[in-house]
Amino acid sequence: MAGDVLVWLGLGWWGTGSAIQWVSAALARNPRPSPSPRHLPKEFSIVAPMKGATDASAAYVGGLQTLAQAGVEVLICVATAEDAAIAATRALWPDAPILVGTDTTFNPKMNNVRKGLEAASRPVVALCDAGIVLGAEELRCASAPLSDTVGLVLALKAAVRPETFAAELECAYINGHQARFLFAADRLGLAVASGGVTLMSHSTLQRIGNWRGFNRWIADDYSVTRSVRELGLATRLGSIMLRLPVGSRTWADVWMRQVRWARTRLRLPVWPLVLWEPAIGAAVSGVAGLIGLAALGAGPSLAAAGLALHIFAWLCAEKWFMSGRGLAFGPRAACAALVREVLAPWLMVRALAGRNIDWRGTDLGGQWRKRGDEVSGKPV
Repeated sequence: MAGDVLVWLGLGWWGTGSAIQWVSAALARNPRPSPSPRHLPKEFSIVAPMKGATDASAAYVGGLQTLAQAGVEVLICVATAEDAAIAATRALWPDAPILVGTDTTFNPKMNNVRKGLEAASRPVVALCDAGIVLGAEELRCASAPLSDTVGLVLALKAAVRPETFAAELECAYINGHQARFLFAADRLGLAVASGGVTLMSHSTLQRIGNWRGFNRWIADDYSVTRSVRELGLATRLGSIMLRLPVGSRTWADVWMRQVRWARTRLRLPVWPLVLWEPAIGAAVSGVAGLIGLAALGAGPSLAAAGLALHIFAWLCAEKWFMSGRGLAFGPRAACAALVREVLAPWLMVRALAGRNIDWRGTDLGGQWRKRGDEVSGKPV
């Protein structure tokens, strides 16, 4: 009896995880039909935050300069006059429009971009994650779904050009995992939130309280999505992915960024889905399948063959998704995807084991808890 339970539980778990992998790939691989672009470059304000010289890469600054030459209002935001991003930007673009100053809310990113959001004056406002490279035509295409009923478009980033295996792992997280699930959920009509480029009309920005609409929850992308939907407007992902050259990364940076994102999502109302992620991953579902095969009496050879088939099919689904989005998925990317899956249970353990959310030297989790204490009247 116990053996029968293990067979059904193990093989059922494996089948569920594998089905979710393939169904999410099928839903996510093809972009949604999108209307033709209707906004001209001169109708855009793009708010571009930077911190540190590494944010002011030649590709990023050059892209912003090209947008400005096309007629886009570019607003580069830096928190302090001593930030190295200023000198690095000026070296590449001497006349770059840089706004300097910071606020005192719990969110250091929003403290930096508030001045840019308030200064934005064009009909469409775009908040861009540092490092994303986009041209005027890509900006126009990304904003195309905006309408009287669609109040917010989130254009996801595609991590490209990794120079180290750690950077390849970063690509595996951003592309093969996060983008796949987000696109799949969006195709099902679910509200999703993620970083990249956030686009909305200037009037919608004002209706959500400008920067305040980004600062209601610990994650600004989740906050703005909720804020816009509470107006009765739809939100959706853009049909194109904007390129983020990742270059070189260290293992520590990649790992801590994933821990930070996981801990942030665990503090949002979507936390049950976050807990479910590793359970349907390749590692846990593969182990469940092995347990089911063992309960059936399968020998080591059959179990090894089953595991090899599981891994091969899992990678095929990811490659299928990536090819639909025009993203490379060679042998090194496949290895990085396997490392990501093996690390998934440990990532969740690390996320649950602490409350600190380090964002560029600031404990965003502590700032958020302090904000909650101040709002509730508890002593800080």
